[in-house]
Amino acid sequence: MNAPRLWRGRTLDARSAERREQLVDVGFALLGTDGSAAVTMRAVTRLANLSPRYFYESFADRRALLVAVYDRLETELLTQLSTVDPGGDPHTTVRAALRICATYFEEDPRRARVLLREPLTDDTLRAHSAGRLPAFLRTVVPALGAEVGALLPDNEETLAVVGTALGGALVALYVDWIDGLLPVPRDLLVDTATAVVLSLARA
Repeated sequence: MNAPRLWRGRTLDARSAERREQLVDVGFALLGTDGSAAVTMRAVTRLANLSPRYFYESFADRRALLVAVYDRLETELLTQLSTVDPGGDPHTTVRAALRICATYFEEDPRRARVLLREPLTDDTLRAHSAGRLPAFLRTVVPALGAEVGALLPDNEETLAVVGTALGGALVALYVDWIDGLLPVPRDLLVDTATAVVLSLARA
């Protein structure tokens, strides 16, 4: 069996993976700062100092890169949400999760643009995020504990309606807060978001 070919001490697969991460880094910087229209193959490869062939080595087109940027941030947020203690009452547990979200967006407002704002206007991200919302709820809510998990609707149609209502309300709250249009302390934002989530879930 032949050993993997090395170039400067790294395999070709490792170098390809490194280039992909580099392109996602640049895609995030462009998407989070200037929006989806700024994410073009030319702009990304120029800033990454890579040739177009390396772009197409990792992505079929710019839409695939947009999705990769979104998925990276979603995974980061899910990882942080997994640290919530599921042993508390629903109010305490939901509040802890929403506080993590607020902190995540506050630490880098570009994250809010990618996960919350751009899916409102970009067709690729709108379709991608809409299709993932029920799955996101199915993953996150039960992980917050049995009492919180019991708030989930028991059928997909109702879950889709509740998910859309929750998504719209929370996106509006977090985006306006990050943009400074809702100049309130983080704790007040989180308390309000918690009340909205529990009210809609119980309805």
